Amino acid sequence: MTARAALCLAFLEGRIINVKNCFETIGLTNAAREVSRMVEIPFKIQISRHRMKGKSRYGQEVSWINYRLNRDADYNQAGIVKMKEYVQSQLPKSNEGRTPAEQSKFRQQELFIKSL
Repeated sequence: MTARAALCLAFLEGRIINVKNCFETIGLTNAAREVSRMVEIPFKIQISRHRMKGKSRYGQEVSWINYRLNRDADYNQAGIVKMKEYVQSQLPKSNEGRTPAEQSKFRQQELFIKSL
C-alpha cells in the first residue's frame, strides 16, 4: 500500500492525523505538506484543521495541528468516492498475504472499504 493510500484510509476510518501519529503510523514526516499534496488537491476535498496547544515534558509551549476529514460535508462527497476507489485499487488482494494474519488483515481492510 502506498503512503497516499494509507493516509486516505486513515481519513476514511475517521482518524485524526497530526505530525506525531502520521510519522508513527504512515511514515510521512511532514503531515502539513502531505495532507494538502496527497489528499486535498488530487481528490478535491477539504480537510479540517484544528490548532492545538500544550506544553512539552520540559514545560516549553508547543502547538500542532490535528487534521480530520469532514465526511458529512456535501462538498467532500465526490472526493470521498474517489478516495475510496483509489484505496481499493491500492489494497493488496487478501490472498497475497504470506501468513494467515496478513491475509486476515487484508480481508478486514477490503471489507471495511466496501462497507463505506
